[in-house]
Amino acid sequence: MQTQSFSSNQQHPRATFLRRALQANALFSLLTGLAFVVASGPIARFLGPQIPGWSVLVVGLGLLPFGVMVYRAAANDLQQARLISGMDIAWVIGSFLLLGLGWSLFTVAGRWFIGLQAEAVATFAILQLIGLRRLQK
Repeated sequence: MQTQSFSSNQQHPRATFLRRALQANALFSLLTGLAFVVASGPIARFLGPQIPGWSVLVVGLGLLPFGVMVYRAAANDLQQARLISGMDIAWVIGSFLLLGLGWSLFTVAGRWFIGLQAEAVATFAILQLIGLRRLQK
């Protein structure tokens, strides 16, 4: 039985799927973070009348370095994909907890926005885990 580390799989054809999933995640994270930073006030009002703009700004500021980290992982270090997938799963759980615990704080459109964004992040996590699985074969 032959075992290979992720580093030896960097140029393996099966690494392309994982790399593309990470790149898509990075792009989504960077664009979302940028939108949250640039338009934190309007986005906060869209989410709900009681949502402070600074909270959207803080989330956006957190998404920017995350997006850079994911992009670098796609380019250089596929070993980080497991950690990134775990962080994505934590985001999804946190999003649904936020909805469950603060349901009345959000507009209907805000609830949909949070839910759909969580679903997109869940999709990235699933694709990344599939990519990792392919590397192990």
